[in-house]
Amino acid sequence: MSINISEMIWTIICFFVLLLVLKTFLFGPLIRHMDERRSRIDAGLGEARRAEDAKKAARQAAEESWHQSSDEARTAITLGKTRAATRRAEDLKQAHERGAQLISDARADSAREEETARDTVSRRARELANQLADRLLDGGEER
Repeated sequence: MSINISEMIWTIICFFVLLLVLKTFLFGPLIRHMDERRSRIDAGLGEARRAEDAKKAARQAAEESWHQSSDEARTAITLGKTRAATRRAEDLKQAHERGAQLISDARADSAREEETARDTVSRRARELANQLADRLLDGGEER
């Protein structure tokens, strides 16, 4: 087993030629392909991030819109309840006023009818007393 210098030199030369050929025809295109693939993946990830950000923004806008609509609905309900309570109070007040007016009118009518009845009874009593006196006087003269 001896070392053959010429074979060793040719082996080293062949090794470097093989490295040069592999670098030119295999490693270069392979590295370029991997770089292109990496850039496509990075672009896809960037698109995914932008889509995710857009989705989050849309979701946040929808939630804000929902909250705003919810607040507007609560405000409308509160306003409606307030208006209904005010209207109910006004209607109740008007009903009380109308009832008081009817009672007052009824009392006035009752007082007038009572006065009329008293006048009628008093006048009728005088008439009856006059008639009775006339009969008594007429009856007393005939005797």
